[in-house]
Amino acid sequence: MLTVPERIARRVLNAQGLRSRFLSTRVGRMHVLDSAGTGSLPPIVVLHGLSANAICYAGLIRRFAPHCRRVIAPDMPAHGFSEVPVGGLSDQSMVTALGEVLDRVLSETNEPAILVGNSMGGLAAVRYACARPERVAGLALVSPGGAPMPPAQFAQFLRTFEISTHREALRFVDAVFANGAGILRHALAHGIRQRFTHPQLRQLLTSITPEHMLSPAELSGLRMPTLLIWGREERVLPRSHLEFFRRHLPARSEIEEWPNFGHIGFLEQPEALANRVLGFARAATVGAKNLSRRSTGCGDYATLRASA
Repeated sequence: MLTVPERIARRVLNAQGLRSRFLSTRVGRMHVLDSAGTGSLPPIVVLHGLSANAICYAGLIRRFAPHCRRVIAPDMPAHGFSEVPVGGLSDQSMVTALGEVLDRVLSETNEPAILVGNSMGGLAAVRYACARPERVAGLALVSPGGAPMPPAQFAQFLRTFEISTHREALRFVDAVFANGAGILRHALAHGIRQRFTHPQLRQLLTSITPEHMLSPAELSGLRMPTLLIWGREERVLPRSHLEFFRRHLPARSEIEEWPNFGHIGFLEQPEALANRVLGFARAATVGAKNLSRRSTGCGDYATLRASA
């Protein structure tokens, strides 16, 4: 699910020192962008959303690297340069592959990391933090997915991603940006249509059920510092998602609504978002070292399930 410009972008990033790694998991090889930082902050892990890939977050990665010891951005299974899982893409293959990759790269860092998750990546970040609290110094959730919905509402929500025509793709592009995509609107719609008609992505979407969403206990059980950023122009995820996180995240969590910020605000305000995450990382570092020793987590990663 890669466009030609994205393939070229990886070569540019590699030339700039951002290493590509392929790590084996039980369900297939995963691609990871891995950069040695030059700063003193802990490692930052960036988790992308549905149909996206690590390269989409290059603007954030470049801004994080001068301030932290390492930046890590995996491609989810069947996304970017990662392989299609054995048996096809499903919620279980997603959680298995991502869990094994994060376990490996974070064991190499020998210190807890800040997880930054957007959309589906926000759900994945929460699930991993529940299972491996000792490896997570803080959570920065940017328009996170995963809030539960009644079956009928959930089915309607999934129809948002049924994109088979250019017109439907244009509507989706208009929804994800706060103030429109300008002259790139049609080019982006072409790429969106290609991705959402990909058989593996369709297989994943048809396999997801409301039971795969987050539970209140998973959020309330988080023991690490948490920052949630939500765009006032969010038009992909319903407002009820924000209210779910607001109700169930621990009281000490920071929740902010940003203007001129849509579902992919990391592309619209990369400088402001990077600065906010870095400030959060600085504040979270000391407290996370103490919390990680006491935290018992909220589940075994092998039993947790991921979804869009």
